[in-house]
Amino acid sequence: MALWSRILWRISKLDLLLTPTHPDVAGGLAFLGKGLVPFGLILFALSAVVAGGIANRILYSGDQLRDFQSSYVALFVIALIVFAGPVLVFVPDLMALKLRGLMEYGALGSQYTQAFHQRWIWRSETAGEPLLGSADIQSLADLGNSFEIIRKMRVLPIAITDFIAMVLPGLLPVLPLLTTVMPLGEILKSLMKLIV
Repeated sequence: MALWSRILWRISKLDLLLTPTHPDVAGGLAFLGKGLVPFGLILFALSAVVAGGIANRILYSGDQLRDFQSSYVALFVIALIVFAGPVLVFVPDLMALKLRGLMEYGALGSQYTQAFHQRWIWRSETAGEPLLGSADIQSLADLGNSFEIIRKMRVLPIAITDFIAMVLPGLLPVLPLLTTVMPLGEILKSLMKLIV
């Protein structure tokens, strides 16, 4: 983890050519989220050890699952912070990139839409020029799409799918513990409702 953190920190200090309109909606850094997926195996192993200890206490000492809920959740959250935390080093750069992109493309959008309005609505420059087939409308749509990408840009370079791929293996060892609280059929029905 120290090596991973150091690598990410050193990468963040490079003069990166990040663009606010990058299609990955993270300035070009969304690939970093893929680096979190393998940590799901470590999270699975940690969770399995803890879940095994809890199961042992429930089956042989008569303890209840609710006695361990808060400590298990706290341990899980700490593990997530340890594994995903190093990527937070890019948040200030991405926040600045998003703000700069909104300002730059906002100014460009103002200039373009004013010129578009003047040309096509007030008809100051288009005497006899047909609107149909004009590249101006496509350029206006492209500018709108670019601005929308910037508006949706994530300041954390982790896609939700990458986060789920890391977290899901860590939750699997908990499922057998849930059978001590509710029947397996109800657990499966609840899971199916979440999936469907």
